[in-house]
Amino acid sequence: MHKFQLLILFCLLLAPWSFCQFKISGTWQGLICKENQDWITSEPIYFDLICIGSTISGESRDEKYNTNNYSLKIINGKLSEGKSIKSIVISQFIHPSKSGKDVQSCLLDFTIKYNDTTGYFEGNYTSTKCPSEKGKIILYKSSLAFNLDPKPLSPHAWVDRFRSDVIYGLSAVEKRQKELQEFQFEPIYFSYNSDSIPLKYTLFLNKMTKIILGHSDLRIKIIGNTDADGSDRFNENLSLRRAESLTQYFENRGLKRDRILIEYHGEKNPADSNKTAEGRRKNRRVEFKFI
Repeated sequence: MHKFQLLILFCLLLAPWSFCQFKISGTWQGLICKENQDWITSEPIYFDLICIGSTISGESRDEKYNTNNYSLKIINGKLSEGKSIKSIVISQFIHPSKSGKDVQSCLLDFTIKYNDTTGYFEGNYTSTKCPSEKGKIILYKSSLAFNLDPKPLSPHAWVDRFRSDVIYGLSAVEKRQKELQEFQFEPIYFSYNSDSIPLKYTLFLNKMTKIILGHSDLRIKIIGNTDADGSDRFNENLSLRRAESLTQYFENRGLKRDRILIEYHGEKNPADSNKTAEGRRKNRRVEFKFI
């Protein structure tokens, strides 16, 4: 066989192993939430995973929020489709050290899947021993060193932050810079004499909200504009109302008012000619800038 073909074959064989080692192996920390409960009630959990081929082993640590109570378990599992990353099935077993105060007496079975968009492992859990124990789990890659210490692996302030991140739909920290770099602004165009935000912009505005929430040093400038119909005073007020509509939208989705700056120019900053219907449509707008 040609050397180049051998090299390709070697890379194909090595790729799943490398992905297993670098994508899965290591410490993962996150939240576990019982069925029909909100993430605000979730509890911290850690996985220390070792992935070789399609086999997964390691330990889990369930902690009780804002206490020193925790429980250690042995975990074993496998990639559900051989060496692919479609999903992982993991089961808990009794830990030989029996360390910790047992905060979760039921042994759980997890089915989790890596979401390459968000950077999280996400999934569900059930329990054969305790049929009522079921719910959801979300994890992110952690730099913490897994250990058996009686105190929490990390002060539980991170739990509050991560609960908030999950509730607002934020991606993992390592994904956020790329999201910011790839984000593209677009104007919000309004109907004639209206300050109501058209529904078609909901997805765009929600995406922008997540970008800002995911970067604590980021603020947003909202710039209101109008066409030239009406008096200067009327159009200044209308451009302000349009900017305030967007401010209220962001605040309703968790963005604090001190992270929003408003400018309004009335008809003084047209994007196009006010002599045509299409030009006036383009001037009835709100624009944005990150600051």
